[in-house]
Amino acid sequence: MKNYIYMFVLLVCGTSMAQEKPKEVKQETIEKTVKYNNGEEVTESKLKVISRETSNVELALDDKEKVDQQRVATTKKIETMVMVDDDLDPDYDLLSKEIHYISNDKSFKFSPSYGGFNIIFDNNDNEFVVVGKAWSTKNPGSYIVKRETYNGIGYLTEKGEFVVEYYNANSERIEMVSYKPVKL
Repeated sequence: MKNYIYMFVLLVCGTSMAQEKPKEVKQETIEKTVKYNNGEEVTESKLKVISRETSNVELALDDKEKVDQQRVATTKKIETMVMVDDDLDPDYDLLSKEIHYISNDKSFKFSPSYGGFNIIFDNNDNEFVVVGKAWSTKNPGSYIVKRETYNGIGYLTEKGEFVVEYYNANSERIEMVSYKPVKL
């Protein structure tokens, strides 16, 4: 009887774990040691930059019955974390974490700030301009968004998109702006 219970648990757990959507994760870590003189002594700090690219694995529907199926280009989410170790503990301290998105064929990145994050526009001249801010609300996953052209409520969808809903006084309607993760 005990063996049947073990087999049942193994079958249930095994099949439920096999139902997850496959994801591809690429991660690159760069570590550097920086020495600087503050006038009295030479101090050493360690800097670590982690870039993580995550995307779903999707196959072409035309190749459904084939052995060698073609992959379909999917939306990618790119996160960059900058960490420093300049104290006595062995752990790195997180300095910043950025996530890159695209909206209306324009590239944006979200950079953490006090109480939320900044919405930063990439103007393709290697210059980034802060065009808005988002603050966390007491409702988990919801943000109050303030931009130059509108103010609204933002949230993340299951697809990883950041959606902002706002009232357009000219059209007298609720409109939406969607920031999609970068597709490479």
